[in-house]
Amino acid sequence: MIRRGESSLPGVLRRLGYDPARESAAFAHLTRGEVEPCGKELWALVRGLKQPATEIDARHYAQLLHDVLQKLNRRVHRAADQQPLYQATRVRLIERFSPPGNPDQVRRVFRHELRRLSTSGPRPSSPTHQMAARARAYIESNYEQRTSLSTVAEHLNVSSNYLSRVFRRETGMTLTSYIQRVRIDHARRLLAEGRQSISEIAYRVGYRNYRDFYRNFVKQENASPRQVREELSRAG
Repeated sequence: MIRRGESSLPGVLRRLGYDPARESAAFAHLTRGEVEPCGKELWALVRGLKQPATEIDARHYAQLLHDVLQKLNRRVHRAADQQPLYQATRVRLIERFSPPGNPDQVRRVFRHELRRLSTSGPRPSSPTHQMAARARAYIESNYEQRTSLSTVAEHLNVSSNYLSRVFRRETGMTLTSYIQRVRIDHARRLLAEGRQSISEIAYRVGYRNYRDFYRNFVKQENASPRQVREELSRAG
């Protein structure tokens, strides 16, 4: 993510206080199937970084955190059956880090996405696990459409009841809850950008009824869309 010619990479890492050896130690957990310990180590590493002192260092800071998450994404979703989910996550991370925002915003995005990746780690492949992964990938790519349990089930060519049971068993949450989480996550990004009204954002992320958007947003964020927008504006 850090381009050659912009700055000396070791110099950037040194100024930010980044320890590549600690990164390697964190990723070593994945070779033992220890996804959550890997996530904890990476968060401890990032939490200990120094605040960027210049604009270019702030840009490198965002690129560095984005790069770490993409590395984790590649390793967590390395199995062949998880490639659709890897691609969907890759696109989501690019969106979340563009524009990068200030260092505090970048770190909050990093922590949120790290939690998501740390709870979706490699598991023994099975037909039901593959089905849940395909469902999640489909939702990530189609959340702005009229996506529901029935439309996902139709795409996967299974019954809604069967998909509902499988998805909950494999992920620990209902498929409908997952759809709402993905939509609200994208709504937060659009709120941070500040270019659209809240009602326009609700429509952009797949809601056709503002009341449904508001209810699900408050349920996930414990704050209204307006409150979150004001908070993000102050942070920016």
